[in-house]
Amino acid sequence: MEGKSPPVIKVASKAGFCFGVKRAVSIAFESAKNNSSCVYTIGPIIHNPQVVRLLEENGIKVLSCVDDVTPGSCVIIRSHGIPLEQLEKLRRRGVKVIDATCPFVKKAQDIVSKLVDEGYVVAVMGEKEHPEVQALLSYGKKRAFIYTDLPKKAERIGIVAQTTQLPSVFFSAVCEVMRKCEGFTELRVFNTVCQSTAERQLECKKLAEEADVLIVIGGRMSANTKRLVEIARSCGVDAYHVEVADEIEGSWFLGKKMIGITAGASTPEWIIDAVIERVKKLTGGIVQDGRVKGPKRRD
Repeated sequence: MEGKSPPVIKVASKAGFCFGVKRAVSIAFESAKNNSSCVYTIGPIIHNPQVVRLLEENGIKVLSCVDDVTPGSCVIIRSHGIPLEQLEKLRRRGVKVIDATCPFVKKAQDIVSKLVDEGYVVAVMGEKEHPEVQALLSYGKKRAFIYTDLPKKAERIGIVAQTTQLPSVFFSAVCEVMRKCEGFTELRVFNTVCQSTAERQLECKKLAEEADVLIVIGGRMSANTKRLVEIARSCGVDAYHVEVADEIEGSWFLGKKMIGITAGASTPEWIIDAVIERVKKLTGGIVQDGRVKGPKRRD
């Protein structure tokens, strides 16, 4: 409106792809280019439907079951990892396996496996149905449980977290395990929350405390994106979770002076750019973009 200063549109510096996602997507594109055989992923390689669609256009097909993999083909293990029994089944079928599991997820898997081998019962703090958690549980060889399902008589306990969990929630889970298993003799806690995730969550909190409204961009199934929305809303700010720019409504910004924008770790740069442009067009706002820009979209 004439006579009023335009709003500020502040973009989080860590919005978008994290190291693990960037690595997985890069591996997928290279695999599509370098393999003449069929290339598959078991489940989406990351939780972003737009990226998955782009990969499909480049010849990478998403399968839900390892039994559907054609012998002699190439299978990329997604960033969340897959259950150990599925991985072993793929290797028995004679397919080429390319592991794009996030290194931080892989580290958590190795910790679970080592703890069980050393005689511990493992409590996993996370969303039971999430693919990362399902994979973590599989490395426990039937001695790993969601922390709420941990046997009360467990004595030697190891605790790990889904990498996208809130550090504060992980601490609460540790306390709950200690209360539930009063007779435990030994407790080993491994903070497997990804440092990049923790930094993004902290930045989201700071931005939510500054902003009048916050847009969080990411796939509907993305755990780390949903976590950012939870953090923003816990700060009392109006927070909207969108996948693409077309979902944004102008009414969200009426009377707002500071508009924050952040994105989950599986959200590509081109979608964030499109959201910024739409918000700018709807509000006439001045953009403050703290991101270090990466390579352009790959078609």
